[in-house]
Amino acid sequence: MLMTIGQFSKIGAVSIKTLRYYDKADLLKPASVDKWTGYRYYEENQLDTLLIISRLKRYGFSLADIKAFLNTDSKEVLLSKLKDQYMRIMTDIAHKNMLLKELKGIIGNFERTGEIMNFKENYAVATVISQELYILSSRQNMSVEDFGKYYGILFSKIARENIKTTGSVLAIYHDKEFDENNSDIETGIAIEDRAKATNVIESHLCATTTHKGAYANLPEAYAAVLKWINENGYSITAPPYEIYRISHVNNVPAEDWETDIYFPIEK
Repeated sequence: MLMTIGQFSKIGAVSIKTLRYYDKADLLKPASVDKWTGYRYYEENQLDTLLIISRLKRYGFSLADIKAFLNTDSKEVLLSKLKDQYMRIMTDIAHKNMLLKELKGIIGNFERTGEIMNFKENYAVATVISQELYILSSRQNMSVEDFGKYYGILFSKIARENIKTTGSVLAIYHDKEFDENNSDIETGIAIEDRAKATNVIESHLCATTTHKGAYANLPEAYAAVLKWINENGYSITAPPYEIYRISHVNNVPAEDWETDIYFPIEK
């Protein structure tokens, strides 16, 4: 049974404008088009495809992702993409819950003191001679959302080649300016064997502090270290790096995460 685009739109709860866009994008084309009037007609069995598209959009998939879904018969690929999106949504929920908790604390503090900036942490900055680290690393321009992807590749290599690690997971920021969508970042895992390392972080005098909590507030810790460096007459000699001492892999809430920040410096 053929349906007009209006009937198909009403049953599928999708606007005619959206159906025309799906046609143009080769996502869902009408079963037939009247060559004289240009009217689009759809078959009843196309409703299943439309419902799949609508559901995947609700789950946050892009139209490009959905098109790839519809064009593959691999159950393994589909399952992997669904699991990846599930983890993204779970991460987003955890992040929003953390923001709600933080915002509640700021509101309470503002009501008590009238100071909106009074919530900022007092970071203790110190100088240390950092430990030399042999790292297995991967450096590329990337988004902060890509961290998990590149750490996954590194951990797979470690497992495959039976490389012994020291337990330290870190990231080095090579850009002078930070762009959360496209920065020169080196993800790394500290290992025992220098011969298998792709990079070595030399022992150096560093200004350091520890950030406690979610990564969203890391800029406050960086600002505290940079202020200390400037006030104490030091200059930065190498890219800063983070070591994730306690993170989500320890199965603790975000407020209990601990990140050590290092800035190599000299007078």
